[in-house]
Amino acid sequence: MLTLVLSLALSAAAPEAAEAAAPTTTTAKPAKPKKICRSDADTGSRLKTRTCKTQEQWDNQQRDVGNDVRIGTGAIGR
Repeated sequence: MLTLVLSLALSAAAPEAAEAAAPTTTTAKPAKPKKICRSDADTGSRLKTRTCKTQEQWDNQQRDVGNDVRIGTGAIGR
């Protein structure tokens, strides 16, 4: 009789436990952007420095340098 009661109690609890475990989902981490490394030779030094940035950072730096040149030459504002 005791085994019958225990088996009924376990079978009644089992579907609830299975339903509670099912909705859990894992979230994937976003992929890190690939870094691009470049070696730069500084004037007056024999040593090269290595700079690693993402493609977006390299593009932003190139754009900023171009803006500085245009501002310095007076090309902007004409």
